[in-house]
Amino acid sequence: MDDKNEKRFRNINAKKRIMFNRDEDYYFITYNILIILYKFDCKDAKTKWIDYNKLSYLFPLVADKTFLDLYIRYIESGRRPTKAQHELLRATYIKSRLRLKLITSILFTLESNNLVCLMKNEKRHTIDIWINQDNISKAFLTSTLFDIEVDNISKLKKVIPRLKTLSTKTLLERLYTNNGVSVWEV
Repeated sequence: MDDKNEKRFRNINAKKRIMFNRDEDYYFITYNILIILYKFDCKDAKTKWIDYNKLSYLFPLVADKTFLDLYIRYIESGRRPTKAQHELLRATYIKSRLRLKLITSILFTLESNNLVCLMKNEKRHTIDIWINQDNISKAFLTSTLFDIEVDNISKLKKVIPRLKTLSTKTLLERLYTNNGVSVWEV
């Protein structure tokens, strides 16, 4: 990324820190849900996102380039995080667990407004999800305000293969357990 784009991203990020509380803001979380589903092409029952719980664990990576870069660095190097980084991972995991009820509430609201579809997956015992793209403005889904998150989603797709079909347990292992953070199953 060139210096001009880097400066633009920093300016947009500063504005978003003022506009949103990334951990609890309904609008920011809603947008991230919709953009993740859109970027992973989850548009019907055949291309669905398996287990909406994974979304909560991905938000810190999608919303924070620094955190995503830290995670990528440990995947690529195979090193263990420092004690401070381990604490950051642990705190992020805990916040993600606490965010699950909020995400569930948002998803039911989105479903009642026909913006997403939720479907019980009997085989995996999960709730799967996809976006109703016809009911959402294309301008909304392609807004440049969230270019950083879109870029982070693209990086995630490369670093974590099969992310939309991966089990939550496997995702937690890759994000946290393999980096020394104890987790409890969803």
